[in-house]
Amino acid sequence: MQRDVHRPQNRIEAYHKLRSAISQVGGKKQLIANVIVAYNSILLSALLGRYRAAADQKAIMLLRKISPVTWQQIHFLGRYLFRGNRHPIGVEALLARVVL
Repeated sequence: MQRDVHRPQNRIEAYHKLRSAISQVGGKKQLIANVIVAYNSILLSALLGRYRAAADQKAIMLLRKISPVTWQQIHFLGRYLFRGNRHPIGVEALLARVVL
């Protein structure tokens, strides 16, 4: 029961750390934080779909422990370009080599 109580508290703390990291480089903290959480949720949902289809219970249990409030893969000081007619980001292509 104690673990179940601490899990949401840890996620809230992780969200506040994310917003703090964003504020160090400037920008609209809440919008950027929400976009990062949404992006991570999309990736986790795609993985969950893959492992449900394969009936891989071990991987599904591991996914339950992963929080979408993470930002280690985001380089806040990087320069990102989101316009133009380049190739769209394919979630399945991003996750093709991910194995739990």
